[in-house]
Amino acid sequence: MNINTERARNDSSNNDSVEQQQKQKEKEKLIRDKVLADSIKIGELEAKPLHLSPQVASVLGELVFLESEKLAFDLKAFAKHRNDKTITRKDVELFVRRSSGDLLGCIEDALRKENVV
Repeated sequence: MNINTERARNDSSNNDSVEQQQKQKEKEKLIRDKVLADSIKIGELEAKPLHLSPQVASVLGELVFLESEKLAFDLKAFAKHRNDKTITRKDVELFVRRSSGDLLGCIEDALRKENVV
């Protein structure tokens, strides 16, 4: 194999990697936008008959997204600590215990309503 062939392969591999990174960024942006939009809708519904100012709605969406990122990071860390590749209910319970007792009650109520508990 000559040097030019090897360079062409490396360039092709780098282009694939850049394309994959770009696709991943686009996917993350779509998810972020959806989370923001949905959290604003929920906030508006819960605030009725009051209205959310655009600034409050935006901040609410950002807070929900940031908390979701923290939750995902912590759940991943708990599963990794157990040497498991699957996030389980126990990981969620650990997160809730660490976060707040009220949150645990809310989650348990939601699980009961869904007949999961």
